[in-house]
Amino acid sequence: MKTLEFFKGFVSPTCHKIEHNTAEYDTVREHSVLVKATTFYEIYKHNVFVTDGRLSLQDFYRVCGQYLYYDKYVCEHGTEFYYHIIWGDHPMVDLTKDLIAQRVSANAPEHLQDLQYVVRATSREKE
Repeated sequence: MKTLEFFKGFVSPTCHKIEHNTAEYDTVREHSVLVKATTFYEIYKHNVFVTDGRLSLQDFYRVCGQYLYYDKYVCEHGTEFYYHIIWGDHPMVDLTKDLIAQRVSANAPEHLQDLQYVVRATSREKE
């Protein structure tokens, strides 16, 4: 699988930032699951191989920051990023959905023991 297929098939385009506004964020948030950034990269690495043009960790996070809504969980140990993900209709999602659910659940924000506060995704709208 190529990176583009991952972001347009494995991940549903319905969770992509298009309008960058609060209404869109609220809709995505309502239908998505929060996936820790490092967990999301691991899922990506298991589906996009180096020979298929896999992005580096840094480039992956750049793409995610541009196209996906995310919240920042500020903890004593540092900041954790969680993306709002809606899984796509890709066959690999169906094959691995149980494993994905376990990984996402094991790394869910509820497990952060030293959480201080949460910064919700921002948009282009002026508040």
